[in-house]
Amino acid sequence: MRRRDALAAGGLVLSLSAGCLETLEREDAWRELVVDPPDGVYVPPKVDGMTAYGTTTADGRTVSLAATRPHSFWTVTGTERARADVRDHHAVHLMASVHDAETGTVVPTSVTTTIRRRGTPVDERTLWPMLSQRMGFHYGDNVPLDGDGRYVATVRLEPTSAAVADGLDDHLESATTVDLEFEHAADEIEGLGRRLIDKDEGRGDPGAVEPMGGGEYDHDNDGNGDGERGDHGDSHDHGDEHPRGSADNEHYEHRDRLEERAESWLGTATSGDLEFSLAVLDAESEHDGVLAVLPRTRYNRYPIPFTSLSVALVRNGTTERSVALRERLDATLGHHYGTAVERGVLERADELAVTVDAPPQVSRHEGYETAFLDVEPATVGVDLE
Repeated sequence: MRRRDALAAGGLVLSLSAGCLETLEREDAWRELVVDPPDGVYVPPKVDGMTAYGTTTADGRTVSLAATRPHSFWTVTGTERARADVRDHHAVHLMASVHDAETGTVVPTSVTTTIRRRGTPVDERTLWPMLSQRMGFHYGDNVPLDGDGRYVATVRLEPTSAAVADGLDDHLESATTVDLEFEHAADEIEGLGRRLIDKDEGRGDPGAVEPMGGGEYDHDNDGNGDGERGDHGDSHDHGDEHPRGSADNEHYEHRDRLEERAESWLGTATSGDLEFSLAVLDAESEHDGVLAVLPRTRYNRYPIPFTSLSVALVRNGTTERSVALRERLDATLGHHYGTAVERGVLERADELAVTVDAPPQVSRHEGYETAFLDVEPATVGVDLE
């Protein structure tokens, strides 16, 4: 274990045995610090720095590439998850973020990267949609490279799978391709900062580390650029001790906008590690409305694309009707889910129950791998006044 890591770990490293210190040189050994994670979001044992590879904008979408050390993560198919392990040929964990250029809304899509060196293809793959506590929703995978040097990554974005609502141009419904050049140095990746999280800081407990701020990357490699643990108490506690991160601010801004636009504000309900805000928006027909549901993760309040949601209309304790929600993108509301509804149907319901029919079909970084897999329905009362 390097001296830089030992200094960053503080008292935690002092408590580790010599044998454990040797095994910690293996990437997968870090997870041994959290042997039995809870069934939900938890504070991971470490946070790693990352380096920016570049950002470009094309056809109304902003694409950013970054990299960190290769590390294991979990893929999700239905309700089953599987760990994707690090292999010897992996050089970096490559990450791509895709946003609407004007509004900053995350874009659910399919992202394919082709990496070339001196014109020769080195790697081609479709990146996994992912969720991490530092970056939130993004796309990534462990990828091989052909040594140090300059590379060109061609990134292809397919049309978004979400419905594009008012305020966003139809550019998100077309495919586009961008090129990003980057310089890879193995020593730089190996030298990225790493901070161990001590048990006293909540390692392994329900909670999350703070999200990255805008443009926050680890260029100085001092091991201290990785952010502090976020509040892992009540999800609405935002006192001076635990200031909001950027994702938190974005969440409250979107929720406030949803309430402002609502013809009828229904409220917010929490189930497990997910929070749902619901409202009825105006529609073209005077008899109809749009039921909008804004789901976010607890703690850092990230959007959760690629989730199957439905809403059950409940009267006198009996479900009278269930409607599926579609993923939507909106200039003011950001990423959310919704469906057209008849006001008369809503008025007959006592409450609405948001059901997660299939958990987010996104891969998870450590701290999220046990979360969002079994979520009870979240209910709000119906008051259309």
